[in-house]
Amino acid sequence: MSATKYDAILFDKDGTIFDSERMAFNAWMDTAKTFGVAFSLDIYKTFIGVPTPECFNRAQRLFGEAFPMNSFIAEYRHCMSVSKQQGVPIKKGFIDFFETLKAANIPVGVVTSSSYAAAMDSFQHTELLPDLDVLVTLDDVVNPKPAPDCYLLACQKLSVLPERVLVFEDSSVGIKASLAAGCQTVAIPDLADIEPELLTCCHYTLGSFDEAHFVFKS
Repeated sequence: MSATKYDAILFDKDGTIFDSERMAFNAWMDTAKTFGVAFSLDIYKTFIGVPTPECFNRAQRLFGEAFPMNSFIAEYRHCMSVSKQQGVPIKKGFIDFFETLKAANIPVGVVTSSSYAAAMDSFQHTELLPDLDVLVTLDDVVNPKPAPDCYLLACQKLSVLPERVLVFEDSSVGIKASLAAGCQTVAIPDLADIEPELLTCCHYTLGSFDEAHFVFKS
């Protein structure tokens, strides 16, 4: 196998590793229906890549100041918990790609806008977590994506230069964070369209991880 030109590979979590955006969208829709408020896929797409607390703040403004947001949040989290207990689907080609990276002794990590607890929920039915060399969550930074802090922290923990790191992201928010950190960036779109101008800044755009094995080519 050829040596890769990257010193580390980092992944976003939701929508990149896990096919979880549809799960979250369904939870938002079901909860909105329970509370009798309007919600849509177009609204949800504006939440993708955004830390969950900020999504709740946006929803509060959308539903109105008098809306019982705390009760809504509790119901939403219950819906997500029930769904995650059944396991979160993993994106096409990821496991094979991940195992190839580990076999080649390439450091890998996850950088997510989710809290540590939410990350643990996502990984609970997988065997991926022990093989991560770094995990950066919302709890680790003051400024979440699209700020570069999370990716800079991951690079610091791995003792690698950002320009020698390849990042896989599915959202405009995440891509902005990776690019701002100076990382080489792969767009792997999921539920929401990525801003066209950001795609021109990405080093690669892929349909799935089945196309990601280029990292091993000389």
